[in-house]
Amino acid sequence: MGASGSKAAKSGARKFPTRAPGSSIPPSSAQRAARQAPVFEQRHSPQASYTKDDAIKTDSVDPSGDSELVDPAFADRLRQMGIVQPNPTFSPSSTAASFQDMMSTAQSSMAAPKYPPSSSNPTLAVLEARRRLQEKAEQEFEELGVSGAQGREFLDINTIRNILVMRQRGESAAAIESRLRLKPGVVARLGPPGIVSPTSGEA
Repeated sequence: MGASGSKAAKSGARKFPTRAPGSSIPPSSAQRAARQAPVFEQRHSPQASYTKDDAIKTDSVDPSGDSELVDPAFADRLRQMGIVQPNPTFSPSSTAASFQDMMSTAQSSMAAPKYPPSSSNPTLAVLEARRRLQEKAEQEFEELGVSGAQGREFLDINTIRNILVMRQRGESAAAIESRLRLKPGVVARLGPPGIVSPTSGEA
């Protein structure tokens, strides 16, 4: 079985390598000489020129100075025009504001900032009311031990709880206000009995 080509390959003589694996081929004498004496190519790099040509001289001239390269008529016209005011939108038919108008508007807006009046600002109104209540509460606290004080109007949570417990027991508003040294009408502000009630505890 099999092709005749495979049979011919079996009958051919086997060839072995003539050098050991890992060893390199010894270089020839021409290769050794080329390695020992490298050839340097001479390259000509461009060198800087120290002489000025006309293009360099023209480029180095100050256009604002007196020079023969600047047209005298052109320089004279520039002097007659003077300093130009920056106004890029100037046009007889333009509806845009001029530069001076914009600057004056900006200065006037910076000088007097426009805020809404404090009476129509709800945040400022709340802060003002809070400040007034804080002042009244501090004044009331200072008058607590003074004889002739009218009584308390600002209550803490324990006092409110005691009022509710006493009212639940059936005590009158006047008796509660007298016992807890409250201003007349403070108990009535909590609403009629039954709307607010304490969860537990006693006065």
